[in-house]
Amino acid sequence: MANEVKSKFEKEEIEIEKSSKLEDDEEYDYITVPPDGGYGWIVLLACFLINLIIDGFVYSFGAVSNDIKSFYKTTEWATSLVVSLACGFYLLSAPVASALCNKWGCRRIGIIGSCIAAGAVAVSVRSPNIVCMWLSFGFIGGIGMGLVYLPSIVMVGYYFEEKRAIATGIVTAGTGIGCIALPPLATFIFDTFGWKIGLFIMSLILLCCAFCCIFMRPLQPIRKRRIIASADIYIAAIYWGSCQNTSSFFLH
Repeated sequence: MANEVKSKFEKEEIEIEKSSKLEDDEEYDYITVPPDGGYGWIVLLACFLINLIIDGFVYSFGAVSNDIKSFYKTTEWATSLVVSLACGFYLLSAPVASALCNKWGCRRIGIIGSCIAAGAVAVSVRSPNIVCMWLSFGFIGGIGMGLVYLPSIVMVGYYFEEKRAIATGIVTAGTGIGCIALPPLATFIFDTFGWKIGLFIMSLILLCCAFCCIFMRPLQPIRKRRIIASADIYIAAIYWGSCQNTSSFFLH
């Protein structure tokens, strides 16, 4: 009998604790506060390097297009379609990438995208024909680059609020620097090692984006007490006063 009474009291205490926690949760909001600096500058640098590598890699394709054209004995439009597909799916994958980032986080999706892109480019050097290169380099590689590009833009918005405009500008400036710096480097690599080994080396450079994504640490939400805006209180007071002035209010 004593054990039954004790267990009953324990259940009641647990229910009271749960109800009090629910009431506390109703009084608080969980929000993420951008630090506008601090570790955000590390994230900014990582996102800057991602833009530099990805866009610089895409715009370096011209250094190897003639070698691919002569190797597969194909036309110029078929060769250019490789990088055209990569650029197209690189941007078309943005809605899918954003949905995946909302579910699993920018860091995880960025690392996966980097591995997919680097793997697709590395495998493309073994393509038996230009169609297989369309699929590996263009389709799969483009989607992989899209999965890492979108998190690099989104994370800047998480870490910066007042300085968001300048932070976004710095990140997107990585595209311009990559377009200037990587094509000469790619030309040197292809001339020194040949287009197949050179493209494999470029895939390793692309894999460096996975290392940059490691620094995309998600912000921890902060609990803040919910505050009713003074305007809402004013509107509620007016509504309450108007209700009291109607006869139907007293009839109810």
